[in-house]
Formats: sequence, C-alpha cells, structure tokens
Amino acid sequence: MLRANIPAGLEHIEGLGLEMLNKSDLKLINEITMDVLENVGIETKDPEALQLYADAGCEVDFEKCVAKIPEYLVGDALRSAPGRVRLAAIDKKKNLVLRSGPYVNWAPFGVGIQCLEFDANGKHKVRASTEADLKKSMTICDWCDGFSVADPTIAARDWTEKGRADLHEVQIALCNTTKPFTFGEPESDGFDDYFEMAKIVYGGDEELARKRPLINVCNCPTSPLQICENSTQITIKAARRMIPDVVISMSMAGGTGPITLEGTLLTQNAEVLAGITLAQIANKGAPVTYGSATTIMDLRRGTASGGAPEMALLSAAVARLSQFYGIPCGDAAGCWTDSKVPDAQAGFEKGMTGMIPALAGANLIFGGGLLEMGQTISLEQLVIDNDVIGMIKNLLKGMHVTESRLSLDEIEEVGIGGHFISRASTRKNMNEQSNPLIFDRNMRGSWERNGAKDAALAAHEKVEWILENHNPCGLDRDVVKDLEAFVARRDKEFLK
Repeated sequence: MLRANIPAGLEHIEGLGLEMLNKSDLKLINEITMDVLENVGIETKDPEALQLYADAGCEVDFEKCVAKIPEYLVGDALRSAPGRVRLAAIDKKKNLVLRSGPYVNWAPFGVGIQCLEFDANGKHKVRASTEADLKKSMTICDWCDGFSVADPTIAARDWTEKGRADLHEVQIALCNTTKPFTFGEPESDGFDDYFEMAKIVYGGDEELARKRPLINVCNCPTSPLQICENSTQITIKAARRMIPDVVISMSMAGGTGPITLEGTLLTQNAEVLAGITLAQIANKGAPVTYGSATTIMDLRRGTASGGAPEMALLSAAVARLSQFYGIPCGDAAGCWTDSKVPDAQAGFEKGMTGMIPALAGANLIFGGGLLEMGQTISLEQLVIDNDVIGMIKNLLKGMHVTESRLSLDEIEEVGIGGHFISRASTRKNMNEQSNPLIFDRNMRGSWERNGAKDAALAAHEKVEWILENHNPCGLDRDVVKDLEAFVARRDKEFLK
C-alpha cells in the first residue's frame, strides 16, 4: 500500500537523493533575489496590496504600482511562515501535512480545458471538457493511492452558461473525494461563498470551518515580476482566513524569464517570495507555501514545454529553495509531458519530470493525468501515472542496511541451490515490492492470453472499473442536497 510523506532517499542513504543546489548556490540565489525585490520590485495594480506593502515598510510608487520589498521584511515573513501546513480532508484520516524537508507527496494536474477520450479501437479523440469529466476524474483521483491530494483536474467548458462556474467546481470536488484538494486560481470575490460551502459540510459549525478549511487555494504571479489583482486578493483573503495558499510561479526561460535556467530561477524566486511576504504582512503565521510550474519556452516552436528536462531541473531547484527557506514546497511541477496521447513520449517525460523533483524532496508534485502541457486531461493517463508514482515512491524508500535485512540466518538455512519462495519472511515482506496495476510484467504467453493489451487499453479498462465500483462521496445525502441548493441560489443571483 502506498503511503504519504515517504522521506526522499537523501534522508536515509547516500547516493539516491539529489542535492540540486549546494549551500553556496542557495545563498547566492537568495542574496541576488533580495537585490531584485529591493531595487527592481514587484508590480501589482491592487491598491490594497500596495498599501499593505507600504504600511509594512516597503518603498511603494503608487503611480507605477511598484512595491520595492526590503530584505528584512522578506526575512521576517519567512520566519513567521509555518514550516508545516495541514491540508484538511473530509475524511480526517486523509489529512495531509506538508512539512519543510524531503517528504514527497503527489497530486494530479489542474486544470485542463480539454479531455482525451479513448475509443474502442485504441484511438483517441480530444474534445471540450465537461462537468461529467470532472466528476469522473475526481472519482479516479480519490481511488488512486498514489495521489495524496485530489485536485480538480478539469475546467468544465459546459459551465459557461450556468452561472458561478467556481462554485460548481468546489461543489463537485467536495462531493466526489474524501481527500484534500486545492482550488486553482479561484475568484477572489468568492471566498465568503467558499466558506459557506465548507460550513454546510460541517453542519453549520463556523468554528470548525475556520479551524479545518476544506478548500485550499493557489495563485500565480504573472512573470516577470508582476502579481495581478485577483492573485494578490487570493493571498490576502486566504491569509486572513488561515486558508492554505500556494504561490506558484509559471515563468518560462527565454520568454517571461531569462534564457538561463539560473536567471529564470531567480525571477521566479522573487515572485514567490513577494507573494509569501504579502501573506505574512496580511496575517503573520498564515499557512502559505512555495510553488512552481516554471519551465522553458521552446524558442523554435513558440511553446512552453512541460516534458523538458529543464522543467525537472527547475522543480528540483525549487524543492531545495523551499528547504533552504524552511517552508513547504506546496506545488512543484512533475509528471508532465508535451505528448498528446498516452504513448512512449508521455511515459518517458512523465517518469523523468516526476523522478527528479522527487529525489530532491519536493513536498507536493503535481501533474498526474496531464497531457499536452496541461491543455488536456486523460482519465487513462491518471491511472497510468498512478503506476509511475508508485514506482517512484518505491525508489524513494531506498535501501536500509541492517543485520536483520541482510538475512544471514535465512541464507544459511536455505543454503546452496535452494529457494526463498516458501519462506515465512518472503510472505511477510512481499508487499514491500513494487506492484504496478497497469504496467505488465507477465511473460508474452500470459500477456497474449490476457488480450495483449497495451498500457492505454489496460488503463481504460481500469478507468471503467473504478467508475463502476468506487463511490468517493463522504457526505450525507442531505449535505449534498444543501450544497446543490446553495450553488443553485448563487447561480440565479449571478444570472439576474
């Protein structure tokens, strides 16, 4: 059984972990980041954010909408930001605590605007995503034990005429998983409604809804060195309500960041620290985490690349930076691909971009189910990625050399030419081995007798089984009806 918070190999053995940046590197990046924040600054058009920065001691040009943030203020913010952040779940047993250090967890990608549909003949077709797709993907994420978090993976295109799309997304998430989830870039004006929905889940208990917020949020600066008003308001309102918030830079080396990975790492670090500082100014001790989906712009094609080795390196570097600052890495891009279908390209790119940040100890790696740099979500890919994650988790366990595990007594008893299959210790410890559900390890004859299925077909059959057999709703029917009624009322008000 897969477990959350498996320490990365670097905590246990030499050689398996990845120390992406040494202490001198980290200190230099931090030093020059402080220079950027203090002398170049951050732009935001949000008057409240500018005033908060000014009141805290920043030099603010209200005409140019630029705040220059002194080093001491960033340092104060990093000291007050918690090193442990709890993501609450409807099922308390599935609460996830993100903690600074080499502890690795996984989440799916959010949010795609297209869904890849598997055809019976092994072909695929892409179409606009729907509410039904989101329900299915949430159900699958809830079932997959590789994911500690079940973020909404899809922005349903059929919500356009319904009213409050944001509330529909929250409602479906609450009703289709018992795991924690993060709501990506919500409407900052919707926080009161999100809180009311959490209260409904808690039977109207306002205190419990404040202590255990069920709707975590994220926001994304606009590279280079800008934060839009919706993002600053998300940070401010989440901080004041003590809602976990992850600040995710999406800089692109060669486009919205310098062509060098090191330069882009610097600008994205400045953007994230500006957001973390704002959160601590708004409410000292607010649960805010460090995030990144930073990659390269492929200058030959004019696209951002999600399957590039550079993305893997940047995510690993971000994991090290968050450890250096003593705050959780609440999102690092990994298990990404540029491929349009679940194929060999997707397999290699997802394995590469997933493994490197994991070895560096990124606390929450997101990307499961993603295709086409996040434009498209595949239900089959979610299940395939669950296998990828399971194998990486087995790698992270490393090897632990003790006298008992070296098994000298067993070797002496079995002796030369014997076997260990029938040993009690074999039966006792067999679940330590990796055990993929989709990837096939049978000999060819067995594989052919089972239908000669490739990974995509095997995953499709597993998807159908999950949707037929797994019921992820952890809420009473009356609570579900109350949530539906609340959203319907807000839709009606919005469409007036």
